[in-house]
Formats: sequence, structure tokens, C-alpha cells
Amino acid sequence: MENLRQVFGVFVAGGIGACLRVGLAALLDSRTARLPLGTLAVNLIGCLAIGFATMWLPRGPWRAIVLGGLLGGFTTYSSFALLSVELLRADRLGAAVAQIVLHVLGGVGAVLLGAWLGGAVLGSSPR
Repeated sequence: MENLRQVFGVFVAGGIGACLRVGLAALLDSRTARLPLGTLAVNLIGCLAIGFATMWLPRGPWRAIVLGGLLGGFTTYSSFALLSVELLRADRLGAAVAQIVLHVLGGVGAVLLGAWLGGAVLGSSPR
């Protein structure tokens, strides 16, 4: 029964994360024109939160619900890839390259920063 509860928790949390992603991305993208900053912000915030959560949550159902569900639904690789292709198709090579570099390097940096912050705040090592 615990596995079914965990699956349901991931399902619900994933839906919540996806709604948060769509709302935040739409809000930020409506205010910017050059780069789709909404998706970048979502992915960087999500990476930071994932890094922090790895220091906070022990392995188990809640870790799967928060990391795989909520934050997995919040961050989005497919939207990042689609936006990159759309920029390339619009002959905006510089913007496409900037987006790709910012997402990849920024995401890795945000996970590292989140893990460092989690360790500093919680005084723990990765769980």
C-alpha cells in the first residue's frame, strides 16, 4: 500500500509543479522579449530547490514525491529544448546559444549551490 500512496503523491505533486511552472513561465515571459526567461527561471529555481532538497530529504516516499513529483513537474527539459529549436528556426542563433548555455551551466550551478546551501543551513551531507 505504501507504494501506491507514493505513486499517488508523485502524481499529485507533479500536477502542482506543472501548474506552478506554467504560471511562473507565463508571468515572466509576458515581461521579456529577447529570451524566454520564464523557462530559464523555472529550471534554475527548480535546480536550486532540487539541490537543497537532496540535503534535506532522506531517501524514501517524501523524497520521491518532492524531487520526482513536485520539482520534476516544475522543471522542464522539453520546453527548454522546444524553445531552443524555435529560436534556431527564427534565425536567432545568438539567443539560442545563450539559452542553451544558461540552462545547462546555470542548472548545474544551481544544483551545486542548492546542495551547498542545504548543507550549510541543515548542517548535513547529501542523503
